[in-house]
Amino acid sequence: VLVATATGETARRFAFVTIATDDYYAKGALVTLHSARLHSRPPRGSPEDVDFVLMVPASSSSISRPSEKWLRRFETLGIRVVTVPEVIPSPAVLAAMEKDRAHLASQGILEVLQPIAYGGAFAKIHAWDRELFGSYEKVVLLDGDIVAKKSIRRLLTLEPLAASRDLMDAFNYGVLVLRPDAKIHAQLQQLLTSASAADVERYSTRQRGQAGICDQTLVAGYLAAHHGPVHFFEDLRKSSREHPQSWMLSTEFNLVVSYRSKERCEEPKEAKRVEAARLVHFANNWLHFDALARDRESPGRIDSPRCYRGAFR
Repeated sequence: VLVATATGETARRFAFVTIATDDYYAKGALVTLHSARLHSRPPRGSPEDVDFVLMVPASSSSISRPSEKWLRRFETLGIRVVTVPEVIPSPAVLAAMEKDRAHLASQGILEVLQPIAYGGAFAKIHAWDRELFGSYEKVVLLDGDIVAKKSIRRLLTLEPLAASRDLMDAFNYGVLVLRPDAKIHAQLQQLLTSASAADVERYSTRQRGQAGICDQTLVAGYLAAHHGPVHFFEDLRKSSREHPQSWMLSTEFNLVVSYRSKERCEEPKEAKRVEAARLVHFANNWLHFDALARDRESPGRIDSPRCYRGAFR
């Protein structure tokens, strides 16, 4: 992790990491890593060394991966591409997800919360793999549907495990500051591939009947239970932290556009949050701008109204 530089200073190594499971996700991942690079450059003369890494799942009959054409685009930009083993969810995890699918489809959000190519994203846990990332002091794990708009260097100063709050799960898995750890890596592999129905129930912080169970549900619940405390990004006024509302927290480093409702999007305070956001998280659907920016009347649908159009700039 620590390397002596030519000036005798000790270099600190960090990495921004994301994953892509097909060409569709590769488009978003390329924007994610490129924008992260633009907004995380160390000051001139700094001993920091920051890498940008794309994880892709190994080829298999059940999991896709980006085409060689797309992988070359990453490599041309100096982004390191690493192949990681497939993580096959346990029957109990698959059953819990399958139970949700009909409900999600009826609400029109199946492809937002459980898209076809999502299965490969279970391999995100390989960001803890010390064989792949042990040379880094910290890893910032980003979903591939995130764009950086302003400096995100403060993330490199946070103590792992750092994340933002989530509406349903223990924390949001889309932006995570972690330290590679062989024990945690092995535990998470064991959890996702061998979880029982009781494990799914134990680590889920969702209220009964809330749909959308996925790898975030288990990973966040497990880490919060066994490797806490989780250091939450707190970026609002003290008064807001004393009277927390989950949708108001952590918007600076993880503004989840699909969590923002049209009822409050015209409020001046909400406009300020959008303007202040450093990382905008589009929750999978961001490549479909027209659909994402359209007001949706169904109360069961994730609502990404027109008034958040400014978040795309």
